[in-house]
Amino acid sequence: HDPKRLHLMQGSLEDYAEEGGGSVETHSLMGTNDQYSEVVGKSCINCFDQGILNTTRLYHAYYSTTKPQYHSNVTSATNICGKIEVLEAINDILDKGNSQRKITKESFKKAVILDTRGSGYAKKGHMPSAIHLPYTKIATAANSLVMNPKTELKKLFEERGVDYSDPELKIILSCGSGVSVCHGYLALKELGRDITEENTRIYDGSWAEWGKEDGLPKVLPDEK
Repeated sequence: HDPKRLHLMQGSLEDYAEEGGGSVETHSLMGTNDQYSEVVGKSCINCFDQGILNTTRLYHAYYSTTKPQYHSNVTSATNICGKIEVLEAINDILDKGNSQRKITKESFKKAVILDTRGSGYAKKGHMPSAIHLPYTKIATAANSLVMNPKTELKKLFEERGVDYSDPELKIILSCGSGVSVCHGYLALKELGRDITEENTRIYDGSWAEWGKEDGLPKVLPDEK
């Protein structure tokens, strides 16, 4: 590790701190270049200052002289849902329980919410009825960009009582900010789920949105 270089980190800052990475503090990059040049170097500061501008110039230069190698027909995001659809699913799940809206096995006949966060699920709270399926269980311990074998993925869903093979079951994926939901979505693809626009949804607002809204139901740490 070279402290004078910038690095990209896989996973969350919360997981980093839990694994002994030290305290997580927030710093602002607002200030003069001289304040930070001794830490990250002049070249990095210039990258901060001019990175977006340079990237834009390179993009236009490349595509004005080079024929793109790949093409995509996707014009808009698919399988995305908002908080209203999530709330409807929660009410449906709870209504399938008993008169006290307690969750039972029958609750998940039509819909299920999978939360792929790491430690944030327990530390920050979660949506009522949401089932914890941490992305760290989906990916290998050595590399979070590589998924575990199908046998292990299948076991993860079975242990949580999620019948991923049922095309009539609506599965909504949520996480902290709409990033690690991709692990859950790809796991479902890997297991051969017949994914449609209607039966597999990604709540891109995730806990970053849900947790801030006072009117939305939550299960908070001190309520467990």
